[in-house]
Amino acid sequence: MHSTKTEILALLKRNDGSTVDELASSLGLAPMTVRQHLTALERDRLVRAEEVRRHTGRPHHLYRLTVDGHRSCSDGHDRMLALLVEQVGSLEPADVADIAPGARRARLFHNAAISLADRHGPDVRALTGVDRIAKAVAILRAHGGFAEWHDLGDVWEVRDFACVYRAVVGGGGACDWHETFLSSLLNVPIEIAESPTGCADCCRYLIPMMAPVPGAPRGNY
Repeated sequence: MHSTKTEILALLKRNDGSTVDELASSLGLAPMTVRQHLTALERDRLVRAEEVRRHTGRPHHLYRLTVDGHRSCSDGHDRMLALLVEQVGSLEPADVADIAPGARRARLFHNAAISLADRHGPDVRALTGVDRIAKAVAILRAHGGFAEWHDLGDVWEVRDFACVYRAVVGGGGACDWHETFLSSLLNVPIEIAESPTGCADCCRYLIPMMAPVPGAPRGNY
């Protein structure tokens, strides 16, 4: 059972900020009740308020997560760190001698994704349907993500609102962590979808509800 404060933090994480009225509507609560919870979260330094001026009328406040608030929504960074350190130990100096620092970080995440997929692949591919995608998302959450999945009828939608790769490596291009991990783990082609508006560190994918594709490309460095 999630507390109201936890649900507020999750909504702010997904939406990259919300007003009191938006939170109240989503949670089915009175605005005054939501304000009381936000006051407590501000006191705990998990939430901050930004004044937004409108063309007419009084300004209103948009509530966003602080750095500590973002951390409180995600767990498992220790597991991600251990996984990356493990990959650092497997690299030879010559493997990264002639590439830029950003490319080195990307390579570590790529190799970590392959390693994690290999570790969990047999168990996940033994599952079917909802159990399979739910397990994949649970693994992402256990390694520092804030991932969710949704049934869109003919595909699964997977979103991660706390992509460690984008936060560390940066850039607006492909995410070598999620794409490599999901395609390797599930052994199916995945489709990159547009990320939610206003969420710089978000990743979103569409995954077909289909049998595994033999020999799906994985790649490695």
